[in-house]
Amino acid sequence: MKRFYRIVLALVMLCCLTACGKDTNTDTADTAVTQAVSENTETVAISGVTDAKYLVDDPDSQEAKEQQDSFEKYLDELFEETVTSDTLTLHYSLADPKSYGITPKEVSYGQSDLSKEGIEKERKKDEDWQKRLRDFDYDLLTGEQRLTYDILDESFSTSIEYYDYIDLYEPFAYTSGLQSNMPITLSEYTFYDSQDVEDYLTLLELTPDYFSVWLEFEKEKSDKGYFMSSNSANEVIRQCTEYIAQPEKNLLIETFDEKVEAVPGLDDEQIADYKEKNYDAVMNYIIPAYRETIEVFKQLRNTGKNQLGLCYLPNGKEYYSFLLRSKVGTDMTPEEIIELLDKKISDAVGELSKVALKDYEGYMNFVNEYESLYEDVQPKETIEYFEEACSDCFPSIPEIDFTITPVHESLENIVSPAFFVTPPLDDYAHNVIHTNLNSKGASSIWGTLAHEGVPGHMYQFVYFLSKSPAPIRTLLNFNGYQEGWATYVEQKSFGYYENYKNDCYADLERLNSSLNLLISARIEIGVNYQGWTKDDVSGYMTGKGFDGSAAEDVMKYVIAEPANYQMYVMGWQELEELKDKYEKELGGQFDEVEFHRAVLEAGPCQFGILKDYVAEYMNNRK
Repeated sequence: MKRFYRIVLALVMLCCLTACGKDTNTDTADTAVTQAVSENTETVAISGVTDAKYLVDDPDSQEAKEQQDSFEKYLDELFEETVTSDTLTLHYSLADPKSYGITPKEVSYGQSDLSKEGIEKERKKDEDWQKRLRDFDYDLLTGEQRLTYDILDESFSTSIEYYDYIDLYEPFAYTSGLQSNMPITLSEYTFYDSQDVEDYLTLLELTPDYFSVWLEFEKEKSDKGYFMSSNSANEVIRQCTEYIAQPEKNLLIETFDEKVEAVPGLDDEQIADYKEKNYDAVMNYIIPAYRETIEVFKQLRNTGKNQLGLCYLPNGKEYYSFLLRSKVGTDMTPEEIIELLDKKISDAVGELSKVALKDYEGYMNFVNEYESLYEDVQPKETIEYFEEACSDCFPSIPEIDFTITPVHESLENIVSPAFFVTPPLDDYAHNVIHTNLNSKGASSIWGTLAHEGVPGHMYQFVYFLSKSPAPIRTLLNFNGYQEGWATYVEQKSFGYYENYKNDCYADLERLNSSLNLLISARIEIGVNYQGWTKDDVSGYMTGKGFDGSAAEDVMKYVIAEPANYQMYVMGWQELEELKDKYEKELGGQFDEVEFHRAVLEAGPCQFGILKDYVAEYMNNRK
């Protein structure tokens, strides 16, 4: 459940909504005390700054130094235990483990004991780590250590709580599931030397057993009444069937043959031998694992007792609230999120109406031309253009080396329009973005490239890793921050496109993208927290001027991936709200580059902690 596959997928937009749209910087309620500021004021105090803790002078007494050294040892120990918990995590996190004093363990997919005893053992580990963390004297730590402390403490609390909802966890979800992510994860396994090839082949052999553990988990969920909807089960079957439709042309055969030829020190005979072993492993282990998955899901697909949202399952509403904290990282309640989304949507529709009425002909042309709007966009050239065009709004970062690669044809109907493979901690200069131009949502490739590349995921990860953070922080997955940042900059990207046929197109595209997201997130929380039915969704969409016939597709997705849209939308809205706060308080002294720097310097974390960090940073600005 906590295993970390370092793949960042673009959100699959299943709504297929018409070209309508949303929001810019609209006014929203701000719970912090807002201070009126004159542009002529030399120094502006930031509201919400209480006890400075992250950007202060570090304690330098002998006692403090001993505590700080002890804390660093604790972090190193935690990092080593976590990064070596399974072979994939280690390999994707470090290109050269030995340089960190880490010796790889036996090749494995990690702990997979899902018995009651196994679950409690894992919970106890987290509780012990948290107890050790809380034994440190917080006041004697450096500012950076305090930031890591707070992030870890909240992360441990979240992880410990997760075990209470184990029956509601879904390992075979639409886009985040094992069946869709495993091919990508294995195909992106880098071969630095021949030992990596050996380890990889061992992983292939272990795959059926690993799948079987989670398939048994699905059977137990079925027995307890927690199995997924029949629609979700059918989607798992479809994905698996398409993936193995042509076994001899499997992604893992074609990518392996290309990669193994580049491994240093291998002669032709060794390369041929490895190719044969890989072919046999795919045929004898990977394909059977997917066939077993298909058979199990065919047996179980009609055993789910709930075909609607998460809230109809026992503890479903509580679990959804928990997902908002764990997946999104927000401290807003579902009710507060609903209120915010409703207001944002209302404001967005009003803004769209103004744009459309101002140039109705331009609006209609935009609708009619939308599918071909970016037909001449070239991925690599576009990201290189963003690197230069965004330099006046975002801090500079080290030079980025990246490649753009189309997804394998076997994944075209399974994965998102694009995804970014995050680089190892010790090799962040080399990056890969995969594009899937045959997927739903690929028509909005301009925004997708900003989301995945620059100034989105690739930019954010490189910036963070270039600052040499505590290694343990690179293993913590804060999707709300990461996807929120990428969505936030995606909305800005439409202002950089220079080939729109009409001046109104940039606003219409921004509004279209924003409103699609906002409406999708509103439906998602309506279905999973408020219990909306298909008729409710259809009526809501129609009432907002959208095509209500898309309700069934939307329902299928949000049921299968509860809170997934919130990672993107509420992560983005948290950042928009934060930016709006400082624009109001600082007036003419607001510096967009410095605001972005503050968010990036904090790095991936929970939004409550991010707000504290940014408040300190902006208060201490030069």
